[in-house]
Amino acid sequence: MTPRERVLLAINHQQTDIVPYHIIYTSPIQKKLEEYYQTSQLDDVIGNHIVKYRLRIPDVEVSPDHWRDGYNLIWDRTVDKDIGVVTNYPLTKRDLSLVSFPNPKDERIYQGLPKFIQENTQRFRMASIGFALFERAWSLRNMQELLIDMIEAPDFVHELFEAITQIQLAILDEALQYDLDAILFGDDWGQQNGLIFGIRLWRKFIKPYIARLYAKVKQAGKSVFIHSCGKVQELFPELIELGVDVFNPFQPEVMDINEMKKQFGSKLCFYGGMSIQQVLPFGTPAQVKEEAKRLMREIGKDGGYIIAPSHAMPYDIPLENILAFIEVVQNQS
Repeated sequence: MTPRERVLLAINHQQTDIVPYHIIYTSPIQKKLEEYYQTSQLDDVIGNHIVKYRLRIPDVEVSPDHWRDGYNLIWDRTVDKDIGVVTNYPLTKRDLSLVSFPNPKDERIYQGLPKFIQENTQRFRMASIGFALFERAWSLRNMQELLIDMIEAPDFVHELFEAITQIQLAILDEALQYDLDAILFGDDWGQQNGLIFGIRLWRKFIKPYIARLYAKVKQAGKSVFIHSCGKVQELFPELIELGVDVFNPFQPEVMDINEMKKQFGSKLCFYGGMSIQQVLPFGTPAQVKEEAKRLMREIGKDGGYIIAPSHAMPYDIPLENILAFIEVVQNQS
């Protein structure tokens, strides 16, 4: 059975010979692993079942650790090397003419896809749209101002979200012509205690737009993966209704993952679950192995599970714990 076949079976809630896995990491951990394995081909040496292609105009470094993205935002990555902090919110007023929207037909977004597909015929191929809606909106407007706008200027928020959705739909029109298995939408709606803006505003401002994005992917016969950090499980019934196939990152600190599998595991595949807030950074290698085995045994029963860290592993996780995790998922019996 190939890695791709395992992931497809898991998404369809069927038991696999081993639980499919995806070891994901931040740049500092990537560097450590490349030094340890003496190669940059980490998917090969780890045996990752999923590979990801980012659908975006490549960022350009404009000064040391400061990067310009496709919306002409400058991200300060002096501390966080992967995402960073916006330095120039363009929407200083409720006026979309202040935004430089990217061209969704820009060939730079898709130019790596043929090679990506050719090199990963045996793996599950996923293309991702990060900052899919809410995150893109606050990166343009500023989080605080956007949340105020939701109350004071709902028409402006709808105008902004519609403009972003049109860009993402156009990107999907291009990307879905390629031989991909799934689209991953990244859009954090939660924090440790619940939704950032509450379910009423999620239904008003988020749901109508993501419904259109997800529908386009489903109509193309591909799987819908979503990533949303935080305590967002109250949305699971509605996400299932919208056609979501796989939910990530499945954080054990904010939800009872065994209970979530029990309640929703017949309709939603879970992807993640290995704690990056407790077990991986603070456990021993033996505890890491024990927890990984438990997840595969309990959450992986009857399919519907892809084991992975509950987010890209940050710099503070000891290398010996990462290697313990990799050893366990590589040597399932």
